[in-house]
Amino acid sequence: MIKAIVYTSKTGTTEWYAERIGTEKNLPVLTLKEAEKKLEKGSGIIYLGCIRADIISGLDKAKALFSPSVIVGVGMTKSGERTREVLKANNLDSSANLFTLQGGYVPSRLKGIEKLILSLVVKKEIKNLERKEKRTKEDEEMLSLLKNGGVIRDQEKLNEIMSALDEMEKRQ
Repeated sequence: MIKAIVYTSKTGTTEWYAERIGTEKNLPVLTLKEAEKKLEKGSGIIYLGCIRADIISGLDKAKALFSPSVIVGVGMTKSGERTREVLKANNLDSSANLFTLQGGYVPSRLKGIEKLILSLVVKKEIKNLERKEKRTKEDEEMLSLLKNGGVIRDQEKLNEIMSALDEMEKRQ
């Protein structure tokens, strides 16, 4: 039984998704730090974390403390993309209930080494996209996001996740 929505967020986008799921499912929404103090070890949760280099931040700790039945990674790439890579990078079985959502890029909310590393990755990706002779609409959108920053909230994909959660509840 799911006791809470637990998340880790750097720029606020993951928090936004967590709040929406919590409201829809009438569940408390806690940061991973708060959950450590308030939830019993092994509690069922839905976990959301930002994706950096296919790794979902805080997931290892969340798995060690709780029992995530659904995992949502929030990153810069389009919702639903790179699922296989994220599964592999996080040592998750292919049967894991993993979803990915696009969250955007907000460099002003990042600090320290993380900001530096991400800025280097973004510069490289901008160069790669600018070199492409024929860019797709998605390429242009990504290029704009990387150059200008911005937040994306994929309500359509979030609705799909809500439907999947509804189906899971019916099976229990």
